Amino acid sequence: MRSADTLSIQKLSFSWAKNAPALLTIDDLKLGSGSSLFLRGPSGCGKSTLLNLAAGVLEGYKGSIEICGQRLESLSARQRDRLRADHIGLIFQQFNLLPWLTPLENVALACRFSDRRRTRAVERSGSVIEDARRLMSELGLDEVLSHNRPTSALSIGQQQRVAAARALIGGPELIMADEPTSALDTEHRDRFIDLLLAEARECGTSLLFVSHDLSLAQHFEHTLHLEGARIAS
Repeated sequence: MRSADTLSIQKLSFSWAKNAPALLTIDDLKLGSGSSLFLRGPSGCGKSTLLNLAAGVLEGYKGSIEICGQRLESLSARQRDRLRADHIGLIFQQFNLLPWLTPLENVALACRFSDRRRTRAVERSGSVIEDARRLMSELGLDEVLSHNRPTSALSIGQQQRVAAARALIGGPELIMADEPTSALDTEHRDRFIDLLLAEARECGTSLLFVSHDLSLAQHFEHTLHLEGARIAS
């Protein structure tokens, strides 16, 4: 059974150096199971830092971060890696794709490290590869599938959509997206948002979506503004 709150942050304070002023302060932030949150704020306000903290990539914070009922600060590095692989889909600004793999292999890679997500992908489409194909097709990547070009040969917008498909495969409980539509034109941006929300509804996935594009906020249940190193409603 999933926790009532997929993400819970309490009394968080983070700075890059000991005794330095806090870069990020959050008193209370909760994201319920299956709910969506649009996070906005100016450049440098700590949005990407917040995602890295919530993903268990950054340490050294004060307070508590809980994902699917597990407190990150109580877990070892290996346990955080497992939690991330099983329960979190990440869409990074830099994509973090492996250039020596094909786009299809990059999408399927998320299931290679998680039995949980592999099982869900197989239940959805019969196999991991077929589920990867489905997601790529729905994101407008049929040409990539038919020609099977190396990932390094794709355009920036295509790479961004491959990274999105990798995050979606296997229905993780939480998807955290850092400016996931920045390289997409209007048509592909809208297609991506529609697929993201549809997949989330199908799987009961919670969404934490960071973007400067305020026109997208209307698609999400909640909106928060991160400014001055603090979460503000």
